[in-house]
Amino acid sequence: MRATRTPRAKRREQIVETAVEVFGRQGYRQGSLKDVADAVGLTAQGLLHHFPTKEALLMATLDHRGMAHLDAMNRAKPGAGFTAVGRYILQENLEHPGFMRLYITLSAEATDPEHPAHEYFVARYERSRELFMDAFRDGVQAGEIDSSIDADLAASQLVAMMDGLQLQKLLRPELDVLKTYDDAVHRLLGVRVGS
Repeated sequence: MRATRTPRAKRREQIVETAVEVFGRQGYRQGSLKDVADAVGLTAQGLLHHFPTKEALLMATLDHRGMAHLDAMNRAKPGAGFTAVGRYILQENLEHPGFMRLYITLSAEATDPEHPAHEYFVARYERSRELFMDAFRDGVQAGEIDSSIDADLAASQLVAMMDGLQLQKLLRPELDVLKTYDDAVHRLLGVRVGS
C-alpha cells in the first residue's frame, strides 16, 4: 500500500517537475530559482523553504530522473537482455520529453568540471556502461551475443548512440528513435530487438 503524500511532498514534486522544464529549456546556468518559483506560484524565498539552494534543486531533479530510469529498467522483463535495457530507457525518455531535454542540456553543461552536476554525470555514464557490460555478459552466456565483440566498446557505443538519438529526436521530432535503435543494435551486435 502506498503512503499518502503530504501537501509539502506534493509541492516539492511540483517544484521538481517544473525545474525539469526550466533547466531543460534554459540550462542550469541560465535557469533561475525565480523562473521556477514564478512557474509554481511561489516567491523565490518560498521556494528556498523547500530547496535551500539552486544546487539542491538541481540534485533533486537529477535524483527524480534517476528514479524514473530505475523504474524503467525494473519494468524490463527479467533476462530481457543487453539491448532491451537501452530500449526501455529510451521508451521512458520518449514518454517524458522534458526529462530527455533536461538530460541532454545538463549533460552538455556538466562537461565543465566546475558544474555542480559534473561528478553526477561522470558517475552516471560509468554506471550506464557497467549496466550494459553486465547485460552484455549475460547475453554472451545465453548465446545471444557473439563473444568476440568487446563488451566495453559495445557498451560505450550504445550509450553514445542513445544520447545521440535523443538529441536528434529533440531536433527532429519525426525521428522514430526506437526503430533507429533497433536497427543500429542489429547492425552492431547482430541481435534483433524490439517488436
